[in-house]
Amino acid sequence: MDFMLNITFYAFILGIVAYIVREVWRTGTMRIIALGVLSGALLLNTILVLMRWFEANHAPMSDKFESFVFFAWSIALVYLIMELVTIFIIKVHGSRLGIVGAFQCVLSACFLYCAIGTDSTIKELPPALQSNWLVIHVINYFISYSALSISFSAAIVYLIYRAIYHGKAQEIVMKDITFDKLAYISVTIGFPFLTVGLITGSIWAKGAWGTYWGWDPKEIWSLINWLIYLAYLHLPLILPKTKISKSFRPILLSIILLVAFPTVIFTFMGLHKLPTAGTSDHIYAE
Repeated sequence: MDFMLNITFYAFILGIVAYIVREVWRTGTMRIIALGVLSGALLLNTILVLMRWFEANHAPMSDKFESFVFFAWSIALVYLIMELVTIFIIKVHGSRLGIVGAFQCVLSACFLYCAIGTDSTIKELPPALQSNWLVIHVINYFISYSALSISFSAAIVYLIYRAIYHGKAQEIVMKDITFDKLAYISVTIGFPFLTVGLITGSIWAKGAWGTYWGWDPKEIWSLINWLIYLAYLHLPLILPKTKISKSFRPILLSIILLVAFPTVIFTFMGLHKLPTAGTSDHIYAE
């Protein structure tokens, strides 16, 4: 397992290099190479997930180690799907998604690096986790988080390009889609899964602890995440009615995403730092 984990980590590092080179040279060959490297890294990550599932005899998403590995896998998978959609459905072969792909490989590599430094001992599932809702709830959240990670990466790229090129054509990802629009599209994809994750979590909590909502720190921060992205999705309708200039609006929305995704990561892996974490029923993975 440790050997496979390290190999997968270095495969994503190679993916970072491949996507950066692809963005610099922007040739069809480099796009195929970068896509192939990411696909290979995803395949290795898939094998890692299946190995853990077989060894633990439960869905590998119940503790920190398993969650890190599964999150890395879902980030790569959701981005790869987006890339394939642009090629085979939208039929765009000259997009600038490469730089976003590099950021996504960075995120996957970071979570695998966290997994390398985490105890991988297989533990017996607590009673609350011995439920079919575990898979439904967690998968929805990870799909959501992965889509939201794309919006985070796209927002970073948008702000960088905006600072360098001052709103010119270099911000275009494909056709008439700019990086800030790509970020918005990614949130529209991730938000429904975030909503389903919140709802299924409440249903699961009712069965496990007898209440749909107990104002647990994890529940509170999950609600905060949901409200931030809900506000983000509605701001394009509200901002035209304010005095905020039209040119600054996408910058403001991108800045919100730079704040929003770190709150997601904090909810996912940082809640144990809170003074109230000891009373939480959800910090089982810490």
